[in-house]
Amino acid sequence: MTTVTQPEMKERPSLYPVTTGGWLGGLGNLLRKELDQWWGTKMWWIQLIIWVLILNGVTTIIMLSEGPPSEAVLQEVIQTFLEIAAFAVSFGVIATVQGAIVGEKELGTAAWVMSKPASRPAFILSKMAAYVLGFAVTAILVPAIIFIVETRLLLGLPYSLQSFLAGLAVASLSPLFYLALTLMLGTLFANRGPIIGICIALIMSGMLLKGMFPPQLTMITPWLLAQVASGIALETPLPGYWPVPIAAACFWIVLFTAVALWRFSREEF
Repeated sequence: MTTVTQPEMKERPSLYPVTTGGWLGGLGNLLRKELDQWWGTKMWWIQLIIWVLILNGVTTIIMLSEGPPSEAVLQEVIQTFLEIAAFAVSFGVIATVQGAIVGEKELGTAAWVMSKPASRPAFILSKMAAYVLGFAVTAILVPAIIFIVETRLLLGLPYSLQSFLAGLAVASLSPLFYLALTLMLGTLFANRGPIIGICIALIMSGMLLKGMFPPQLTMITPWLLAQVASGIALETPLPGYWPVPIAAACFWIVLFTAVALWRFSREEF
């Protein structure tokens, strides 16, 4: 019988148990990987160009074509900017995020990542955080800064910057709602069709058909966020129900994220 000497045992690599660090194990590595897909590729500047052209391009055209600067023009461009931030950016979020989960499941990369010391909640939350940061900078923050500079230069009329930023924060809840919804649907379905279909149907209903729904239903959707945001930014009287759409959007975002975490934790790879 061959015996193994102590020196031979020391030369052999030992196997140690690897832990995921608990519920959020591997979050740092996964987040770096997701952020690199935004900021380490051409994705960030493509997104930035798209949203600057859309948000600032439209409002610049309005400022240059509506005649002499006036309060009416200022109100129109602020309202237009916030509506685009609420609705157009939501479309962009759906188009960009609809394959975030499904695509990795189809390619097998999700199963490969889950074979590493990384937790499933970290997988979802890293994507959520990266997309939130990416769209916040490229579709909200930078266009908003450009918009503020443009209105000062082209219109020269004073308005409350604090109120505008508060309104912008409310309008931003709409793309955040659809981001959470799209990620959740990605954990529930195996292909992109139902994901984009449900999201587009919901957002189009809000744009075209919201008057056909009972007010009690409309208030708990993101459809009224642009209207509330405009009222806050322009400091005009708000309807008594104005906190309801904000609270409802926050509730849905948390719920969708929680469902995504629950469902993905039960995904079989």
